[in-house]
Amino acid sequence: MRIGAMKGLALGALVMAAGGCSDSEMGDVRLQLAARAPASVVSGEPGQLAVTSGADEIVVSEVALVLRKVRLDGAPTASCPEDAEGDSPCAELRLGPALFQLPLDEGAEPVLTAAVPVGTYSALKFQLHRPTNANEDADFVADNPEFEGISIRVLGTYNGADFEFASDLTEVEEVTFPEAVEVATEGELPLTLLVDVAGWFANEAGTGLVNPDEANDGGPFESLVERQIRESFRAFHDGDVDGAAD
Repeated sequence: MRIGAMKGLALGALVMAAGGCSDSEMGDVRLQLAARAPASVVSGEPGQLAVTSGADEIVVSEVALVLRKVRLDGAPTASCPEDAEGDSPCAELRLGPALFQLPLDEGAEPVLTAAVPVGTYSALKFQLHRPTNANEDADFVADNPEFEGISIRVLGTYNGADFEFASDLTEVEEVTFPEAVEVATEGELPLTLLVDVAGWFANEAGTGLVNPDEANDGGPFESLVERQIRESFRAFHDGDVDGAAD
């Protein structure tokens, strides 16, 4: 089953903060996604991302991530203490697991709005998650069976040949903002998570691109691509929704 637009799955969902914070003043946060860094040398037809390096070209038609525990990170307050994992559940934007499809055109795309306690936050924290058909993942896997055991999937062509890249990478990512952000009771705080996909499949020397099929589980480029995925996340205030920090 091809991934539907995120709007039909988790986009546009209003996610309220977790319980236990009812005494805190709340403010709205809008989370946006982007896949093109403004300085990236990429092109492509609408809805595609084309990356050229040396004699190689990758045209990406779809990128999907499974995320859980998407939240803001900052100093805990008396009414919103850290849990056993060092997280503040009151600042949660999305518990998940949830399927997020990256927009491949220029700019950022709003995906959800959540209410969190007012205050100062230093980072966006989330888990790349490999869902299994068990416990809290069962409903997600039933709705998205092609993502059982997969946290990231990319579809496209490599030098004209179709490829499907699938990763089971599972780990917590903490992406620090260039400057701390303030959540207030008035207005809406727009934050963009940029996933700079253009660099995922660069070769070690930076002179060309690797075949994404050879970066799948057990392939010779698996560790290289996973490292470059980990290094591709940026988060920042983005009021004009252009995919760049304000």
